[in-house]
Amino acid sequence: MNLQLREGQVFPKQYVLSKRSAPDLDSSSVESWIATHNQTGDRVLIRFMTTPLDDDTWSSVNKRVSLLRGLVHQNISLIVEADIDDGIQYLVEPYLTDSQILNVDDSGIWPLLQQILGALTYAHHLGITHGTLCPGNILVNTSGGVHITGFAMPFATEPADEQAYLSPQVLAGRDPGTDDDIYSLGCLLFRVLTGKRWEKGVELDLPLDTHLERQLRAMLSESPFERPTTLLELRESLGNHFEGSSTTIDSVAFSRRSAAVQEATTATTPDLIGKRQDQAIPLQRVLIAGASLLFFAGLLFAFLPTNTPTGDTPSQNSATAVTANEATAIPETQPVVTPLETARLEMFQEQGEKLTRGILRQQLELEDTGVIFWGPIEYGDIGADLDAADNLYREKQFQSALDHYKAVSASLSQLQSRATSELQKHTAWGDAALLKGDVEAALTSFTIAVAIDRDNEDLRHKLGRAETLGEVQELVRQGQVFERNGELNDAKKAFKIASNIDSEWQPAKKGMSRVQGAIQKRNFQIAMSEGFLAISNNNFGAAREGFTRAKNILPNSSEPDDGFLQIEQSERNEIILGHQKKAVEHIASENWPGAIREYEAALSIADSLEFAVNGLVYAKSRLALKQKLQEFLSDPTLLQSDPGLAEASATLRLASRAQPKTDQLLNHIDILARLISTARIEIPVTINSDGKTDVIVRRHAALGEITSKKVYLIPGRYTVVGQRLGYRDVREDVVVLAGKPPPILEIASKERIR
Repeated sequence: MNLQLREGQVFPKQYVLSKRSAPDLDSSSVESWIATHNQTGDRVLIRFMTTPLDDDTWSSVNKRVSLLRGLVHQNISLIVEADIDDGIQYLVEPYLTDSQILNVDDSGIWPLLQQILGALTYAHHLGITHGTLCPGNILVNTSGGVHITGFAMPFATEPADEQAYLSPQVLAGRDPGTDDDIYSLGCLLFRVLTGKRWEKGVELDLPLDTHLERQLRAMLSESPFERPTTLLELRESLGNHFEGSSTTIDSVAFSRRSAAVQEATTATTPDLIGKRQDQAIPLQRVLIAGASLLFFAGLLFAFLPTNTPTGDTPSQNSATAVTANEATAIPETQPVVTPLETARLEMFQEQGEKLTRGILRQQLELEDTGVIFWGPIEYGDIGADLDAADNLYREKQFQSALDHYKAVSASLSQLQSRATSELQKHTAWGDAALLKGDVEAALTSFTIAVAIDRDNEDLRHKLGRAETLGEVQELVRQGQVFERNGELNDAKKAFKIASNIDSEWQPAKKGMSRVQGAIQKRNFQIAMSEGFLAISNNNFGAAREGFTRAKNILPNSSEPDDGFLQIEQSERNEIILGHQKKAVEHIASENWPGAIREYEAALSIADSLEFAVNGLVYAKSRLALKQKLQEFLSDPTLLQSDPGLAEASATLRLASRAQPKTDQLLNHIDILARLISTARIEIPVTINSDGKTDVIVRRHAALGEITSKKVYLIPGRYTVVGQRLGYRDVREDVVVLAGKPPPILEIASKERIR
């Protein structure tokens, strides 16, 4: 069909065609035009069917357009009107400026896919399907916002290359369902992931996650029963594919002085907190290390010389011990130990006991600060030095043993002085690990910090956060999955539990805030949709409730105000339609004053209503015509004059052309036509007199003194006067009409004047 549309044409109804749209919006059966509403100034896109749709298909389109009126979503652009004018079917939808068709080869397409998935999930949740989803029906504006168009469009209107995205069931003429949208989305994803169009029998052969590949195969199944019924799992799989995700936590270990000494040494001086994961200390290793130190201390006390529990003097005890030891190794012929040697032995013993008691105290203090966590290598080396000192003492190299004990004590003091710096270092590392979310590193650092400063409540609090960080992160991850799937209430619950466990974990707080905002927005959209649906059902009270609820949810949004304006407009339209209906009823009964009142009432609401302007002119003209007809019918003598006859003839012509012709109008036309046709036929009028009275028919003839005479007069109003000298004049008014008995007049002046 050649539509022969042109720029500036007003078609259909109140739309002024501006220009032909871009060719990519057309197909062999559709011609698209950008147009402007001549009353509101809104720009729209009108799709004219160059090949008319059959009655069943067109009826289905109208039903779907009506069903979609209550759907409100920021990524969905709906058809607002489906109608027929002059035999041409057309669809009207908002015109989206600065928008381009979706580029499936765009490397940054994931944010656009997220919007598409969100819009489809929302529509499917309401039981609404698209049916002809393809790149040509997905527009992207300059801000990266997606607008899905073409809801309710029949597949036959889509270009041939776009029909490749449609399911076999839709192409076979079946009413679309959500499974058809999922098939179309699968074709779209296949093009995005491979750069090729999907065709039957093509192997996927893609480097995809197994779960995502299985989902894509199911989406592209020819059988609708094998396709997924929801997009929720797909959103998560695509998120993992495009964004990348890792749930692996490297295991960490802490080595005491052993074959892994070099590894532990390296782990004590990292540059970054991420390099410290090999410092984490499992609990059982901590216990083993503590037990080993206690055992080591026991050996130290076992091998140090001690006093006997007898009452002998120290010198006697020492001498006895030395003599006894030497007796086992020296022949009986060897000289006896001298008193000086005994004194020296006692001196070494006293100094050794004093040093070792101090060393033991230092060890206990260091172990209280968790030295095995932050200085295991150095502490192990000191332990080895202490073993060497003990061996020297057993070998009776007392001076060397004492020197070693002093060196051990100095090393322990030096290690003690590091505790403060180690506390600061591990606190800083722990804070950084908490901020980064590194569970093992945070747990390791704060375990060490708390071991150094056990009474620090802030450190204990941070250690508690580190201990629950894994649980909190898992809850946040669950919340994010729920959020991506649109399960906002479950997401809010997960984020809330995570915040209750750790109120300082920012991802949980931000997730809670984000989901609460999304829930607000969802509730806002639901309220707005209910309001618009109520408007379409003329339930303006329910519409106000919906928009009021939306305004309470998002007070700063202007959309509810637009809704209230639409209510006012719809109510005005209802009132206007009421006036129009009553005016039509008045016209049918030829109550022209009533029709005029209704049209004037409608124009008082909106002074540019075309039906009211035209109707008012028509009603007034019909009222004037009726009044004119009644004027001639009530006084036919008006036709007596030539101007009156001409005016009556003109009125008859107007009445003959007037539509509609009611019985009353036809009757008036018939009567007036007869009056006009007889207006110049003379009627005999008999005038009788006494032969003495001078008789005059005014504006006709002077008859003189007659006794009886017939005068022929055309229909009209006449005055006959009788005059006689000395007598009072007589006067008679007579109306002469066709179809009435000819008048007989008695004119004689008989009353004498005194």
